[in-house]
Amino acid sequence: MIPEISLQDHLNHIWPPLPQSLSGQVDNILKILEDNGTIDIPNNRWVAFPVDPAQATGQEGAVFQGLTTIFNAVLAAAQQIDSSLEQTFGFTVNGNVAMYSDRGVSSRPDGFNKIYTKTEEKEQSEQEQEGTGDVVKQNAGGKPPKNERYFVYDLANPHQFKLGDAEKDENDDFAKLVYDMEQILALDPCRRFTFGTTIENCTTRLWFLSRATLLRTEPFDFMKDRRQLVRIFLSLAFSSRDRMGWDSTITLSHVDRFGQRQYLIKINDQSYTTVDVLSDTAADSPLGRATRVWKVKDSSAKIRVLKDVWLESDRLEEHKIREAILADAKALNEEDGYDAQLEKRMLRPMAYWRVPVGDEEDDTGSVMLDSYDLGKAQMVNLITPKKPPAVPTQSVGMSMPSDKDSVSHSGTAAVDQNSDGIHQSKRPRPQRTILDRVFENDTQQQAGLHHRYHYRIVFEQCATTIHDERSLSNVFRAIVEVVKALYVLHSAGWVHRDISSGNVYWFDDDHTGLIGDFEYATRMTDRGRHNVRTGTPFFMAAETLVHRYLFTPGNRKLKDNAHKKIDFDLVKKSVSKTRVAVPIIPFAHNPLHDLESVWWIIVYVLFFNDDDSKNANDPMRRQMTMHELFHGRLDVNDREVFLRDFNRLPDAQSYLSPSFGPALEILTELAEVLTTAYINSEKKYPAGIDAQYFMVHNDFLDPLLSEEYMDSLGDITLVQVKENSKKRTTSEVERTAKRSRTSISQGLNGYKRGSRSRRSTRFVLILLIHYHLNLSRRTQSSLRN
Repeated sequence: MIPEISLQDHLNHIWPPLPQSLSGQVDNILKILEDNGTIDIPNNRWVAFPVDPAQATGQEGAVFQGLTTIFNAVLAAAQQIDSSLEQTFGFTVNGNVAMYSDRGVSSRPDGFNKIYTKTEEKEQSEQEQEGTGDVVKQNAGGKPPKNERYFVYDLANPHQFKLGDAEKDENDDFAKLVYDMEQILALDPCRRFTFGTTIENCTTRLWFLSRATLLRTEPFDFMKDRRQLVRIFLSLAFSSRDRMGWDSTITLSHVDRFGQRQYLIKINDQSYTTVDVLSDTAADSPLGRATRVWKVKDSSAKIRVLKDVWLESDRLEEHKIREAILADAKALNEEDGYDAQLEKRMLRPMAYWRVPVGDEEDDTGSVMLDSYDLGKAQMVNLITPKKPPAVPTQSVGMSMPSDKDSVSHSGTAAVDQNSDGIHQSKRPRPQRTILDRVFENDTQQQAGLHHRYHYRIVFEQCATTIHDERSLSNVFRAIVEVVKALYVLHSAGWVHRDISSGNVYWFDDDHTGLIGDFEYATRMTDRGRHNVRTGTPFFMAAETLVHRYLFTPGNRKLKDNAHKKIDFDLVKKSVSKTRVAVPIIPFAHNPLHDLESVWWIIVYVLFFNDDDSKNANDPMRRQMTMHELFHGRLDVNDREVFLRDFNRLPDAQSYLSPSFGPALEILTELAEVLTTAYINSEKKYPAGIDAQYFMVHNDFLDPLLSEEYMDSLGDITLVQVKENSKKRTTSEVERTAKRSRTSISQGLNGYKRGSRSRRSTRFVLILLIHYHLNLSRRTQSSLRN
């Protein structure tokens, strides 16, 4: 569900304002349009639309081409009132033109506003003089000219049109528009937010998407409510880029020889030029932190690392979290120098700021929404829920929520609330239930509370992530240093909560391991709303994935009756038992979860790499196990079993690289340390969790520091076994794993464009088919022999 606000509130608080010279001039512009024949007064419509789109016989592109005629007429009328006005955005209708980026084709909106340049103005003038007319108009509903490309970096306010206005038309438009808006935010790092527009027949809605909010307006009729359409077009034509969602602190620097766009990014009074993308997967999900990380050059041409992120309004900046951790570490025991030991194993920040827009710090609430309170907005379904099939189409024996005999068990049964509380009612089920209103209130509260501010930080060291490190020895050496850092971090009462192969580094300059990305770190005593499931699914602890404890003991104790026979004449006595309700403590991230994430990093490295000189014994089985353990979904069964069944880990040598045997032995010992600590710490559950078993770092380090193990891993060079055919500047894991938040359009079941999950399923099925075919061939061959 998303907020729906009035059109007037949207225009007053969110939509770009009118140019100052046009304030109060909308009615005068309407009069000009009436006088020049743009408006058909007798028939109460725009001349460009002789009939409503639903009655038109052409294709969508040709029918809605009339909007460009209206847009240009509004523009000309405005310039009659103020000739000094300069157009900043144009309007194009052509659903056959793809939106391109340096990552390929993104989407195909039916229309869009595009940054208007003097070059386009000159080309348009030349075409008019030659009598060729409007290029876009010529191609309405047809194929675009050869070599015509529109880049997503120049586009704003995508449109989706439908001739009809049935429910299916709305659903299709809404899903496609959300996809288009997502693509703009995902592909263009210069965007802070984006607008969108949908029209079904004459029913028009304006949309807005930021890193915190997706909302839409109540519908209006663009044919009859012409004043609103003129007001909207005026703002679009003359809006500044920042009011259309651009970020003036990041600009295009150049396009490199690989065709990748590089940027000039500002922090305070310094500028940094990007060299390569280290991670930007989080930006694919529209609602969230949208973390992007670049390798950059500073003004002295030294290589640094820059992170750009949208943080929750009530969360500290990363550099302040880092300072708080070091302060708590120093307070432990100044003589031991814990803070110094931790600091030398952490990435060092050298510049940071809250990114401004104009004279104020940017955020998704007070700046983008002009402090509009979304808590009072009506919540509506983004896509109309699918109706359940009629009773005759149901399988025999399947009950329906509306069946009389199932009302008392149905979540959709009617409920009343009185002085005695909530109870089931025998009256007919209403359309809206208490449950509906509870979810609605919760959604409204979330809409008003989860705003974000824009933050950037630059780190001094440019280290190699564990994912990209090619020396297995360096991987384990980095792990050792990270465990030491976690020991101090945990001793100081903090947990990291996002240990992954992208947050653990090998810094070759100092021959040491480093830990970074403390933006999710929190004190263990913090029980606020940020104590939720966080992290990268590939590396999250099994308990963190399901957000509950998994190693708790069984509560029922069995009597010693195994040696006794059953007395078939025994009549069970009625015994009255009173159960004492024991308060269950809520789940919380603890140090063992951070250490388990370290364990999963090692598992990942071994399963996604080969020894350069000794390939895997059974690549097919390895591949299948990879997909079982690292599917990126937020479920836990396979991972939990794999961790608990640690004694079988050495068996993995039968299908991994033969030289990984010592590493598997290390994994086995680490898993035993973890599972023992989990069992001991949770043996008193639900009364409590015993924190004395959290600090097992010394036991965890023992196998990692074994000379026998480490010497056997010293000469292994890793080769990734899951490489893409194309050059990718971002690591494979960061492209597929950082999906703790699902994209909105991915959630629109049945309306999304393409399905990653279906492609993954097909891939696994193909692997299984190949596996069984090979097995069959080997069997037949052995029979022939």
